[in-house]
Amino acid sequence: METHEEQTGRRQENRYRPMGELIRGLFFILFGLFAIFAEKLGMAQFRISPSAMTAGGVVLLIYGLFRVYNGVRKLFFNRN
Repeated sequence: METHEEQTGRRQENRYRPMGELIRGLFFILFGLFAIFAEKLGMAQFRISPSAMTAGGVVLLIYGLFRVYNGVRKLFFNRN
């Protein structure tokens, strides 16, 4: 049987994982937006084609949105 401290520690540990997913998701979204708009705004020049960079940015953006959605779902809507 678990003690109260172990149960409380597990619940607190489980709260950090969704927050980590939110933060990672935001980073992926920011990297995706950078990949899409950096060359257009004159912030950077890449050695690959703009269409490949846009495709990579869209993939990063979609993955970041998935991570944010998953983190929000686990953090706010997964009540036990």
